[in-house]
Amino acid sequence: MSLSDPFETARLHFRLLRPEDAEAVHRQFSDPDMCKYFSEPPCDQEEALAIIGHYRNPEGQDHLRYGMFDKVTGEFIGTCGYHYWDRELKQVELGYDIWKDYWQMGYMSEALPALIRICFGQLRVECIYILTHPQNEASLASVRKFGFAACPPCRPVDEEPQVCMKLIR
Repeated sequence: MSLSDPFETARLHFRLLRPEDAEAVHRQFSDPDMCKYFSEPPCDQEEALAIIGHYRNPEGQDHLRYGMFDKVTGEFIGTCGYHYWDRELKQVELGYDIWKDYWQMGYMSEALPALIRICFGQLRVECIYILTHPQNEASLASVRKFGFAACPPCRPVDEEPQVCMKLIR
């Protein structure tokens, strides 16, 4: 499987983001509830297109972002992927966001195993980590279910306080 190839889980369809997803991406990254734990400020429509463009061709890049869509309705659920892939250290940072209407429905518990398989299988990393706001209990609980444990930051961070959680192969 190429990193650009779409794939599915029980309820979700994953594919690279497209320009026609700009409205959903803008909504995702400009809503105050959604941005509560983000280190980046809310984005506008132009920045949403820039986000999509940044993740357009993931092959060989240190970053990738999939759109997550409901398999039945086609509704945009959120985004997920990786960034800060460090080939020398064999580690990568995961990132994800679920639209607030879909919180507490188990979507990250469904998506994380697929992301972990991509990182360990295709990227061949030895360490997967996430950085999250210390008050983002839902995110921390999601990754703990899969064996992620708190650790010192795996990369330099200059954002507000972050908790680093890592999973070793």
